[in-house]
Amino acid sequence: MTASSLPETLSELNALCRYFMDAESKIRQGEPVDMTGLDRRVKEICQTVQNSMVDQQQQYLPELTALLGLLSSCEAALLAHPPKDGDHDA
Repeated sequence: MTASSLPETLSELNALCRYFMDAESKIRQGEPVDMTGLDRRVKEICQTVQNSMVDQQQQYLPELTALLGLLSSCEAALLAHPPKDGDHDA
């Protein structure tokens, strides 16, 4: 993600939140979840927010807070339901 408009960045934040909500549900059900590339997407969205104007940063705060909570929930789900052998690449 490069220099993005407020709506584009909010859209990406919402997409990431939806992904992690779905991922947590799948993890808790024991289903595999492909998280390939999500580290890049999260890093890019964080850089975009960091490089935006202060008034825009304030508008991102609710979605960033939600994303942080979802990341923590996914982490807890992964710790509670570790992948079975063969469910992930070594």
